[in-house]
Amino acid sequence: FVSSGDELAPVKPDIPLDAWVPYWALDAALPEAAERVPSMREVSPFWFSAAAVDQIVVDPNASIELTQQFLESVRDLDVAVVPSIVDTLPAGEMAAILADPLTRAQHVDAIRRFVIDGGFDGVDIDYEQFAFADGSDTWATTRPNWVAFIADLAAALHGESRTLTVSIPPVYDAGQTSASGYWVYDYGSIVEHVDRIRIMAYDYSVARPGPIAPLDWVESAVAGAIEATGAPDKLVLGLPAYGRNWPVNTVGICPAEMEQGRTSVSARSVDELIERRNATPTPVDATGEWSFQYELELTNGESTCVQTRQVHYVDGDGIARRMDLARQYRLDGVALWAFGFDDAAVWEAILPTVADPRATTTTE
Repeated sequence: FVSSGDELAPVKPDIPLDAWVPYWALDAALPEAAERVPSMREVSPFWFSAAAVDQIVVDPNASIELTQQFLESVRDLDVAVVPSIVDTLPAGEMAAILADPLTRAQHVDAIRRFVIDGGFDGVDIDYEQFAFADGSDTWATTRPNWVAFIADLAAALHGESRTLTVSIPPVYDAGQTSASGYWVYDYGSIVEHVDRIRIMAYDYSVARPGPIAPLDWVESAVAGAIEATGAPDKLVLGLPAYGRNWPVNTVGICPAEMEQGRTSVSARSVDELIERRNATPTPVDATGEWSFQYELELTNGESTCVQTRQVHYVDGDGIARRMDLARQYRLDGVALWAFGFDDAAVWEAILPTVADPRATTTTE
């Protein structure tokens, strides 16, 4: 049970599952789409970007053949197709677009036309430059323009019987302080306009080795979002089916062409790495993750180095524990980052508590 005001609210017995599908995971996702996608409420193709005020384009690195094949395959699977649009403009440009009512209206119309022309059920807005490129000194100016954009876009999409989801970094309270998280996205002001807010509760450690989404931090992000919105029924918790692999020490001189920095692993790929490097993973109960180290020798015959590398990742059990948090707080759903990163163990862990998507309704 979790507290709801002065009363105890029962834990949800099951919860809807959504998923992002990045273009670089399509080789793995496509063969399993017919089996896995019917378990999902919404699926978000992740290969569209805002390239200008009036241009929504396909990522140039995405395979046209595979992306079209995926879209064609899910049309017959009774799932809502809600593509993600990311902001790939240089720092500050999207903020400038939203600051001008004229260009903001042009951008809203470009997204509306993209959704209608594509025959999509809605759209997921994933504009992360505000948080990670523009600088927090811009947030006070950007925040009201972002809210106006979301209100206008929601009205345009709802008028076409389409939905609006936003994927945004976490907040930890309802304030606008340095301890509040990414308050530029103003959870509290946008919640009345959107259908869903996906909490990007992962990437806790990026520059330095550490957990991907420690459970206590995930819970603080959930609690903060609820405090900011008062609407757990519009919140969706992001689930990381991945990990990262960092160099933590180097002995010798690495060949420049062979030196490896931080890389990524997934629930699907990590077992092969463990076997190849003869590593021994250790569970970290406090974070709900696994970790291991191994030695990597790099040589070109002239220079040689040995890197000590450290890996942190979330497996199927970790996904299930985060789903349990979402059920305890009675959230609207969970969203897998990402379909194609998963393996059989992930599905064995999550399917027992995935709600039947045909028994859920979309908020209008």
